[in-house]
Amino acid sequence: MQNKSNTSFITAFVITIVLFAITGIFLLVKGKAGSFLLINGNYSANADWFFKYYTYAGDGAMWVPAGLYVLIRKRKYFPLLILGIIVSTLLTQLLKRVVFAEELRPVAHFAYEAIHTVPGVRMNRQHSFPSGHTAQAFTMALLLSYILTKRYWAFILPLLALGVGYSRVYLGQHFVTDVLGGMAIGVISAYLSIVLASLLSKKATLQEINKP
Repeated sequence: MQNKSNTSFITAFVITIVLFAITGIFLLVKGKAGSFLLINGNYSANADWFFKYYTYAGDGAMWVPAGLYVLIRKRKYFPLLILGIIVSTLLTQLLKRVVFAEELRPVAHFAYEAIHTVPGVRMNRQHSFPSGHTAQAFTMALLLSYILTKRYWAFILPLLALGVGYSRVYLGQHFVTDVLGGMAIGVISAYLSIVLASLLSKKATLQEINKP
C-alpha cells in the first residue's frame, strides 16, 4: 500500500510541476497584467456561474467532506490530512500577512470597470500573494492522490486544483503570480505533511515497542 501511495503521489507531483511550468511560461509570455486581463476578460454567462461556485473547491470548508471521507474509509491517514491543513494554512498566512502583506489584488491595480466582475462575488483588495484557495486545492489534490492510491486520481486531482487557480484569476481576485505561489505552497505543504506524518508514525511505533 505504501508503494502505491508513493507512486501515486510522485505521479501527481510530476503533473503539478508540469502544470506549474506551463503556467510560468504563460506568465512570462503575457506578463503579470496581460495574463490577468486575458483570463479575466475571456468570460461568458455560463463561465460566470460555473467559476463562482467552483472556486469554493479551494475553500477551507472543502477539507470537511475530504476529512470525513478519510476518517471513515482511510482512518490511518486522517492525521496526515490534519497536518496538511495546518502546514498549508500557516505557510499561506505567513506569506500573505507578513512577508507580502503589501501586495494588492487586481482591483487595486486596474480601473474597476476594466475588470470583469461576477455578481455576488465580493472583490478583495489586500493580501494578494499567494492565492490561498490555490494553495489549499493543490495541498488537498496531492495528499488525496497519496491517500487514495488509484493512479487515475493522480492525473485528475491536479487538473481540478488548477481549475481552482484559474477561477481565482477569472473572478478578478488574483494575478497568475498569486496562483503560481499557491501551487508552490501546495507542493511544499503536501510533501512536508507526508514527511512529518511518517516521522510521527515511526515515533509512535518505537514508543509502543519500547513500552515496559
